[in-house]
Formats: sequence, C-alpha cells, structure tokens
Amino acid sequence: MGTGGKLGKKLIRALHLSVFDEGSMVENDRKASSSFRKRGSMIYTKTPSRESLHRKMEQKGRHNGQSIPTKKKKDHGDKDQGNNVDSNSDADGFSVFSSSSLVSERDKGELITLREQVEDLRKKLIEKDELLKSAEMSKDQMNNVYAKLNALNLQSAEKDSRIKMIHSQLSDAKIKLADKQAALEKIQWEVMTSNSKIEELQEELKSSQGDVSSFMLLLEGLSKNDCNERVEDYSLSVYLPESCPYIDDLDDLKMQEMEEARQDYVAAVAAAKARQDEESIAAAAAARSRLQSFVFET
Repeated sequence: MGTGGKLGKKLIRALHLSVFDEGSMVENDRKASSSFRKRGSMIYTKTPSRESLHRKMEQKGRHNGQSIPTKKKKDHGDKDQGNNVDSNSDADGFSVFSSSSLVSERDKGELITLREQVEDLRKKLIEKDELLKSAEMSKDQMNNVYAKLNALNLQSAEKDSRIKMIHSQLSDAKIKLADKQAALEKIQWEVMTSNSKIEELQEELKSSQGDVSSFMLLLEGLSKNDCNERVEDYSLSVYLPESCPYIDDLDDLKMQEMEEARQDYVAAVAAAKARQDEESIAAAAAARSRLQSFVFET
C-alpha cells in the first residue's frame, strides 16, 4: 500500500508538470499571437477531466501493486508509521490534483477565448479579402473609365485639329474670294471706262465721218473748178480758207495720201468698234489726228 501511494504521488506530480507545461505553452502562444499578427493553424487537445485522471491513477496503482512481490511484514510500529506517511502523501496528491484541475479549467477558458479571437480575426480577414477584391474590381473599372476618357480626349483633339484645318481653309477661300471680287470690280471698272471711251470714240467717229464727207465734197468741188458754188451748196465754209489759191496747188500725190489717211481712219474706227480695247482706240485716235492734219494743211 505504501509503494502504491508513492507511485500515485509521482504520477500526480508528473501530471501536474505536464499541465503546467501546457499552460506555459498556452501563455507563450498568447504572447506570440499578441505580438505577431500572422495566420496559422491551431490544434486543440481536450483537457482530461478529474474523473478520468482519478481513474487512470487507480488503474496504474493497482497495476504497480500487483507487479511488486510481497515482502515480509514489519512490526506494528513501522506499519503505523508507513500508514501515516501514505495518508499524508495521498492528501498532498489530492491537493496537487485539485490545483492542477483548476489550472486546466482556467487554461481551457483561455483557449476558448483564444479560439473566439482567432475566429474573429478569421472573419475580419475574410471581410478584408472581400474589400480588397471589391477595391481591385473598382480599380479595374476606373482603369477602363480612364482608358475610355483618354480615347474620347484623343477623338476630341482630332476633331479640334480638323475644325482648325477647316477654318484655315475657309479663311484662305475668303481671301481668294475677296481677291477675285476685287479683280472683278477692277474689270467692271475697266469695262465701264472702255465703254465711256467707246462712246467718246463713236461720237468722234460720227464727227469725223461728217468731216470726211464734207472734205470729200470739197475735193469733188475742187476737181470741177467750181469751188464757190459747192461751198455754198453744202455749207462747207468752215473747212475752206478765205481764198482758195492754195487748193489749185494740190497735186495728185497729196490727194492720194489724204485718201489713204481717210481709209486708214475708217479701218481704225471699225477695228476699235470690234475689239474695244485701248490699243485699237489709240490707233483710231492716231488715224484721226493724221487725217485732220491733212485737212488743216489744205
């Protein structure tokens, strides 16, 4: 019986040490979890109950008592002393067992608390993962929106460049139109000037035709030596001098030159009417002056 008590005491101390080591490991786990925020797996081992421990102790005590051979009995004093020692050791064993059970219950509560904290952390991590996924989706959507915005800005820049080019072409067209309008106005003014000159030439032509007709009548009268009568009949006193002594001195060469000047003048006037330009008008004026010079010389 004494040997079984000693073995039970040793077993209780061993269990107490194992529970104490487990408690220290739990404390270390709590410190590590408080200082390091890392995810990890935890294996929970259920703490043995008081009845199971007591049952294991009894089974081990019986097994040890049966395996040890019986010895001779000592005297009664030694037996009583041994019984007292065994009773004291049993009392110590039960006190250690009760304290170890209290420690195990406290550790069990702490483990439950740790498990709840780990579960809360896991839920928070899941929520953060979902938030991170939603943030990534939002980021992708924003990138797509920015890409579309850049494409729209590019299209807007291209349209602006086209509008500027069209405005430039329109300005050039306006300038060309203004130049053409100025040229048209200049041509219209030149046409008006030419028309006025043509009208003047027509009037001069009419007067020249009258002069030529009168001069031809004068020549016909001179050829018939009937100067005075012809002048009175055709009212050519303006073109005749006061006396006609010099008409008799005209030779055939002079008369031919006058006829050629008259024909040149008629042809120049006809060309001026047809062409209606400055060159033809100037030629007609020169022919008229030449013809008038012959008339005034006579």
